[in-house]
Amino acid sequence: MENFQMPRDERTIKNSNKALWITGLIVALIVAGIITNGFGLITGNVVANNNPNLTLEIGNSPVLGNLNASITIYEFSDFSCPYCAAADGENPQVIASLKSRDASWQAPIPLVIENYVKTGKAKIVFKYAAGHGSGLAALAVGYGLKEQSNELFWKFHDLAFANQADTGNIDKMKSTAQSLGADMTKLNAYLSSGKYEQRMKEDLAMTKENDIQGTPIFFINGQVIEGAQSYPSFEKIIKQELAR
Repeated sequence: MENFQMPRDERTIKNSNKALWITGLIVALIVAGIITNGFGLITGNVVANNNPNLTLEIGNSPVLGNLNASITIYEFSDFSCPYCAAADGENPQVIASLKSRDASWQAPIPLVIENYVKTGKAKIVFKYAAGHGSGLAALAVGYGLKEQSNELFWKFHDLAFANQADTGNIDKMKSTAQSLGADMTKLNAYLSSGKYEQRMKEDLAMTKENDIQGTPIFFINGQVIEGAQSYPSFEKIIKQELAR
């Protein structure tokens, strides 16, 4: 990871330091992900919820949409994960690969937002899950922007995925935040405080409790979708839940 460390968590330090040399392998990881079908998380069917003891809660996480919406979608994601970006409608290389195998593939999140979030039927909750591990600068800035407003976080969320190669660079991520009109005094104070470390620990604890491995993973009212699956997989579950 460029120019950024999380010094208080020893395990995080190790992961962050690894990102220094992993950065040079990002292209290889993307190619490997494509070859291995998104590290095993891309096609396949919706995964049945075999865990009746899911421990999912919004807490202080960013929320997009009506808080009272009947559909809650948890997005466990990593800003440096190429398939997370594809699910959000970014990363043309991965999207092209997905479409080469299924011409009908559609990025799910933009369509979910357009058809269900904007209409007040669904809300999306962002949670961090350790994926490629080189986007912690974006994560820290994102957490800081959430302290200012949900709207600011989600605008940053989209720009971070659109500029994924920069998600490990704290200066570029701060510049992105500034372009969105963030209060930089508050953001810098937040980053200096190290409060993002506790937020990250909380998200990672939730991934462990729910045996979440790999990114992206989505929970729609408790039903699981693993990987950057096409929009119809999401729509099917949402319609089923709305019909209950």
